[in-house]
Amino acid sequence: MATFLQAQQKAKRQTPQKIKSELFRFIRTLEKELADVNVNRLHDYSQDVDGNPIGFYSPGTESITNGRKKEGQPFDLKDTGEFLESLFSEVRNDSIFFDTKDEKKKEVLINLLSKDIFGLTDEDLREVIDSKISPFFLKYLRKNLHDI
Repeated sequence: MATFLQAQQKAKRQTPQKIKSELFRFIRTLEKELADVNVNRLHDYSQDVDGNPIGFYSPGTESITNGRKKEGQPFDLKDTGEFLESLFSEVRNDSIFFDTKDEKKKEVLINLLSKDIFGLTDEDLREVIDSKISPFFLKYLRKNLHDI
């Protein structure tokens, strides 16, 4: 077990910049998982980042799809080609950027009730923090501040 002086010296080596750098590096490893959370919310719940509906199929869509998509059914964004499949997240500086590489992005967004579809809801973010970031941070602190 470390003496108080040893623990204090070890704690001093943990600068805010060092901790921020380690956390940033870890969050970069979560880019794919963060994008998957966004994709699942759009597909499974048809909701934007505020939890509002992104859109509903019209009578015209029901007719065009021969009833496969019913009027009033929430959009799932699956028939838009690569929209969901090419959705990604990228950690940049102090932000996480979400977007899609689909060339038809503008056309898809025109038909939605909300343009705020990229990102995480507060609930999604809490889940990521609780299941991924907090365990990482606690492990980091134990490793870097516990006994020498």
